[in-house]
Amino acid sequence: MAGNAAGAVKTAAARLGLSEREYREHLARGGKWCGACRAWQPRGDFTSDTRRGDGLEAICKEARQQRSRERYKPRARPGPGRRFVPARRHDKKQARRRINHLVATGLLPRPNELPCCDCGHIGEDRRHEYDHFLGYAPEHHELVQAVCSRCHRRRAIARGEWGTARR
Repeated sequence: MAGNAAGAVKTAAARLGLSEREYREHLARGGKWCGACRAWQPRGDFTSDTRRGDGLEAICKEARQQRSRERYKPRARPGPGRRFVPARRHDKKQARRRINHLVATGLLPRPNELPCCDCGHIGEDRRHEYDHFLGYAPEHHELVQAVCSRCHRRRAIARGEWGTARR
């Protein structure tokens, strides 16, 4: 490694296969060697790097952008209104919040706007709710049926989720 500025110029010129005079002429014209393009570029094409002796990056902006484009790998994204959090196994709270989020974003209709899947009830006298009829496994978090509150209670009792039937 070069111990002073003259040695640095000598080393850089030798690395590029130029004489010291040719190398200094390129520098005097406002050029800088781009290590990625393997060509002389104007000094304005480089971003700053205070750690380097000349205060500029080793490769030009265009080469840096090209490298970024080549290295970029797009990630799979969830559909519109979907969350990035992976579904957790048997997490009732997360499954219910996911359905509430889908209703709030308009991807699922409000349950009161749908007839009951069991008895066909339509009306304002009973509340309708979404039932996770297949359970709370991650793959079933968004699989729900709209049922009235009475039918939802019957289903819960049949699955053993409800204590004893109240009369």
